[in-house]
Amino acid sequence: MLAYEADCRSTHHYKARAAERALRSDVEEFLMTWGTETRAAGATHITLVRRDLPFDLQDSEAADRAEGWILVASDDGALITCYRRTNAWRFVRRKSQMRSRRRSRRS
Repeated sequence: MLAYEADCRSTHHYKARAAERALRSDVEEFLMTWGTETRAAGATHITLVRRDLPFDLQDSEAADRAEGWILVASDDGALITCYRRTNAWRFVRRKSQMRSRRRSRRS
């Protein structure tokens, strides 16, 4: 169970993006229940990782619909935005490993 499930607030921006991108409420609930959290870019990204699902849900229609969606939540638990991405889990995992390069200000 995710920390965000009990306190699922959503921002105005999230509601607008979910409507614009046609995020179904059943997909949102599925991700909030079964999604995997990854910390990246100062926020928590919630995506579906099939191998983390119970065996009976791995090939379900709900998992098919939720695959590729990314929900972004702030530190206080509010949902900030959502979007679709091919290979969502891989994208978020790579994003979490990116680090800004340190640049010297000395000439």
